[in-house]
Amino acid sequence: MSVTAMLVTGLLAGALYAVLLVLVRQDAMDVARQDVSKIAHRIIVDAEAGRLVNPLSTPRAEEIAQILDQRGQVVAASEAIAGRKPIPAKPPPPLDLRQESSVCGYPDARSPCLLAMSFRFFLGGTPFVVIAAMPEPGLLPRPGWALLFGVAALATVVLRGVTMWWSVGRTLEPVRAIRTEMDQIVTATDLHRRVPVPTPIDEIQRLTVSVNATLDRLERAVEQQRRFVSDVSHELRSPITGLQTGLEAAAMCPEDTDPAALIQGALAATERLQNIVEDLLVLARREASISLETERFDLAAVLRQEVARRPRRVPITVKADDQVNVHANRIGISRVITNLLDNAARHARSAVEVRVLGDGDDAVVVEVQDDGEGVPAESRERIFERFVRLEGGRRRDPGGSGLGLAISREIIHDHDGSLTLADSRAGACFVLRLPGGAA
Repeated sequence: MSVTAMLVTGLLAGALYAVLLVLVRQDAMDVARQDVSKIAHRIIVDAEAGRLVNPLSTPRAEEIAQILDQRGQVVAASEAIAGRKPIPAKPPPPLDLRQESSVCGYPDARSPCLLAMSFRFFLGGTPFVVIAAMPEPGLLPRPGWALLFGVAALATVVLRGVTMWWSVGRTLEPVRAIRTEMDQIVTATDLHRRVPVPTPIDEIQRLTVSVNATLDRLERAVEQQRRFVSDVSHELRSPITGLQTGLEAAAMCPEDTDPAALIQGALAATERLQNIVEDLLVLARREASISLETERFDLAAVLRQEVARRPRRVPITVKADDQVNVHANRIGISRVITNLLDNAARHARSAVEVRVLGDGDDAVVVEVQDDGEGVPAESRERIFERFVRLEGGRRRDPGGSGLGLAISREIIHDHDGSLTLADSRAGACFVLRLPGGAA
């Protein structure tokens, strides 16, 4: 970046140097025109006053002059070109008294090219032309100035390069600190590290804040994954340990083993393993899903179909209009309904009631009410956490995974809805709310 800046600065300095040289040469040309004009006018004044002498007088040796008659013959000339042919300068046009021209290759000239000025004047009605010339200013008419400008341009490039190098280095120092700190994060155990936040509020400071926020989210995600793996391991270990213990006991003492009891215990353990694996697959599919595919369907019909599909321990009553349409993911909502009905049937004493209510035009509300023991107030949020199972739930359903309610709430949250446990005089009342955008 600093090299590019120096190149750009060098190009700009070179362009400025060229412009200055052009301006200096233009100024030198203006001065030369004035000097040549003064020489010609002085000769004309002397000629008109009768003071003209031959050779003509010029202030400096490199300045030359001639007077030509109307036939183009030299009448008088300065000493340096006495007896020489006429200077091949352009004559003044008919309607003008002066003409400027550049003459190159004239003998005895002290410069490759001359700046010549031709003036027409009259003596006694006879026309004459006086030509005054001097060396034309070159590309470097004032070497001292050219050297000064060159040194100034070079110094500007060097100074600009050093300044840019220092400025860029200072600006990128926080970026180097970010890179150094990020290089130290090589494993998940290093996610507690954070990049230093620079003091000035600029884009780099905002970048460091964003990087630290990303590291915060990544650390929380890894910690959540670590806890999840630990919980899964714990939940899987219990049925596997029970199954292994029963089989080992049967192998050691086959005569004391009740085959029916052994098979029943193995089936219970495998059922719980199956439930856990199925719920884990649901979580994996849900978290891997990129978009939520939705459709319009009758929620009341889904409720009635689920109640009729699988008989449960207690009767379930559905109170809903003939048709309650929602716009949602049918598979996800069906799984939520199944989880809520299964949960209510496990904890109910004698009956479960499901009510589908319209909350104005803004939402559809589904209430699942059982007449069981209910849930303590301090545990109403805990039951929606993964692998959380209260003592009553473990006793009534030892094969459960502890993931059903957690999965249900996450599915409803994907629909911008809510799943909560409301106050109830008897049993538990789960309230599912789908917002107007889903209905």
